[in-house]
Amino acid sequence: MKKFITAFGLSLTFIFPSFANSIEKKQPTVAPYSLAAMGCMILRECTEGVEQLTIESKLISGKEFDNFRTEIKSILVGLNKLNVPVYVGPSRYFTPRTVGLYKPEYNRFFVNEELLKDPREFLGTLRHEGWHTVQDCMGGGLKTAFMAQVHQDSEIPSWVMKMTRLSYESMGQGRAVPWEADANWAEEQSNTTAQKLEMCAKGPLWEQIRPTPMTMEWLIGCGWMKPQEGYKEYNPNKKADYCVEGKY
Repeated sequence: MKKFITAFGLSLTFIFPSFANSIEKKQPTVAPYSLAAMGCMILRECTEGVEQLTIESKLISGKEFDNFRTEIKSILVGLNKLNVPVYVGPSRYFTPRTVGLYKPEYNRFFVNEELLKDPREFLGTLRHEGWHTVQDCMGGGLKTAFMAQVHQDSEIPSWVMKMTRLSYESMGQGRAVPWEADANWAEEQSNTTAQKLEMCAKGPLWEQIRPTPMTMEWLIGCGWMKPQEGYKEYNPNKKADYCVEGKY
């Protein structure tokens, strides 16, 4: 999930309108800017004002997107190959400071519509949340919900790690630092997210990029990856139930 840190139809027309109204799905009543509102959007129960973003979308057709549209479309193409939809939703469906999120349990991606005012930040958020999809690929594939760090620790600049640690620990979310630092670094790199999404679509990412040591242990423990030369034989993962597709 990316947060702002200071410093980062079908239209149905019936002869009997009353009948149409009677079958129209009602929106749940949720408090705006709350976890309940965000959960409602994630579950696709709250859809009012939520629009799916595609490469042909008018949302990114404005002149202000000219310098960013090519990479935005590349990311969307990659996500589309993975059947991961991207939705742009009203800010009332996001908690304060949250501008984007990817949910591995549902393989859905959401962006706060406020970012449409800033194409550079919009692209950055697509890179960041798209990288969480890449992490989902690395963690055993999109049929699980386990996300794994992709960059080696040595590849992430110290300033990115420091900024991420300060930001997330201040919010009581220190456990998220490895994944968020990984995504924050991807956010700083042009076309990297799009490239890795294309790799995800081709096959297991861990067969194309060497995983981090902890990710390798997880993948071997789950039986998705064979023990590597120079590494000890790992015992089956203690949380083997989580290795089952769709369970974690």
